[in-house]
Amino acid sequence: MSLLTIVQYVCGRTGVPVPSTIIGTTDQQVLQMLRLLEEEGNDLSQRGPWEGLINEASLTTAATVSQGAMTTIASNGFRYILNDTIWDRTNRLPIAGPLDAPSWQGEKALGITGPRYRYRIRGGLLIVSPTPTAGYSWYFEYVTKNWISNAAGNAYKQYFTVDSDLILIPEELVLMGLRWRWKKEKGLDYADDFNTYEMQVKNALGRDGGKAVLCMDSVGSREVRPGIFVPAGSWSL
Repeated sequence: MSLLTIVQYVCGRTGVPVPSTIIGTTDQQVLQMLRLLEEEGNDLSQRGPWEGLINEASLTTAATVSQGAMTTIASNGFRYILNDTIWDRTNRLPIAGPLDAPSWQGEKALGITGPRYRYRIRGGLLIVSPTPTAGYSWYFEYVTKNWISNAAGNAYKQYFTVDSDLILIPEELVLMGLRWRWKKEKGLDYADDFNTYEMQVKNALGRDGGKAVLCMDSVGSREVRPGIFVPAGSWSL
């Protein structure tokens, strides 16, 4: 749904005159609806790693401790790295981390040099220990704070700029979130709407992007392993 259709839908549900435009309007109720929608989107986008907000980034290592600013490496609105996703594709090895402050300082004090690279994010910079060799290709996945895209889907942002902007997080949750926020802002009873919303958010996070099957033993494991595979059905003896 676009910005315009979201606001029009909620206005129609709450008895507010349905607007024909959002950006550039002088209608105070519509402006308030817009700001509440942005508040909802920014809050909901931080509730979990929604698959629509996950991006892949890459860098070519430099022979320095700092590999640069995270906002430059992960240029689409970097929020945080997904743990255990940084890999050195040149050497086919994982990059350990993130290190906390005591671990980083301990490594520096003790002069630990390997064998694996470890990373830390400090001051917005990606820093690595030990200093890597230049020219390695590293890749990782990260969550963006840009939960809005333009209509073409090739530009991303955190706040709306045109009526045709689209959202990248579950639209049904955004609609529910905007409804309870509007009621709260107007001093109306919003408890039931809020409780339903919270339940739906938890359910959606549990399903979003698909989830791996958790097995407590090897019997239920779906991992493919070496062995002899016999197809189901009839076969000659």
